[in-house]
Amino acid sequence: MKIIRVLEVWEKGMEGGFVGTLPLDETLDVAFLYSLFAAEQDKPDPEMKLSYMLDESRLAALQPFVAQSTDFEQFDYILSAHGIPDYE
Repeated sequence: MKIIRVLEVWEKGMEGGFVGTLPLDETLDVAFLYSLFAAEQDKPDPEMKLSYMLDESRLAALQPFVAQSTDFEQFDYILSAHGIPDYE
C-alpha cells in the first residue's frame, strides 16, 4: 500500500466547512514529519498515518512541500494520510 499525504483545507473556526485538499510532494520524508509531531503523540506514530491539526509554524515547515501557497489567517489545515493500493 502506498501512503499519500495531503493537507486538508478547512474554513476557519469550529463551524468551518471543508474546502479541499492540497497534495504534498512525495519527496517529503516521514522522519521529518515525525520530528514535527513526535512530542505530542500519546502513542508513537512513526509512519505518520494519523491526522494532525497544523499550527502556523508547522504549516510553514511544510510549505516547501506544497505546490500552492497556504494562508493560515484564512484557513485551518490538517495533515492527513490515506492509502492507495500498490499494484506492482
